[in-house]
Amino acid sequence: MKVYKHESYKEYKKAQIIKNEKKINHVWVKPHELNLISKKIKQYIPNASFGLCHGVRNAWEVKKLRDLLKINIIGTDIAPSANNFENTIEWDFHLMKEEWKNNVDFIYSNSFDHSYDPEKCLDIWMKCIKKYGGLCFIHWMSTNANKVDAADCFAGTIKDYRDLFNKKYQVVEEFGNKGRKIFMIKHKDKSGDEE
Repeated sequence: MKVYKHESYKEYKKAQIIKNEKKINHVWVKPHELNLISKKIKQYIPNASFGLCHGVRNAWEVKKLRDLLKINIIGTDIAPSANNFENTIEWDFHLMKEEWKNNVDFIYSNSFDHSYDPEKCLDIWMKCIKKYGGLCFIHWMSTNANKVDAADCFAGTIKDYRDLFNKKYQVVEEFGNKGRKIFMIKHKDKSGDEE
């Protein structure tokens, strides 16, 4: 695994905003991937009512998943442009709103490689999802497995991702093709006392 070391949080945030502005109209996730995620949510969480999508840039995936699932889904992005998109808030995904704690049915993100501290980030996300039945969906792409910079500040192989996720949590399933995988992660089956 590689993690870019920023001189300050201000540098990190500035790099994220610049990248957001340059790619504001770019949609990275494919429609068939969101269709598959929505099927998994319906299968594993049939009574889902609330989800989060982190690092959504123009909130395309928020709109698509809301259309597919017909539930409340909020998108987050660290850039102020988040305020321009429906059902999206300006928010750093390394932080948790108190009302999200153990109250989110699922989290989806294709922006995990934008984390300055992937273990901390994952822990925050997993604190948000319900301990019993909640799922976290995280994208991995092979072309980003070795390169880091101020904006795409975390990189790892598929094994690095798998090992990180399974360290404290459990990868339930991996789906996608060789170069693009989606990890489906849950809390480990035990007493549920993870914090």
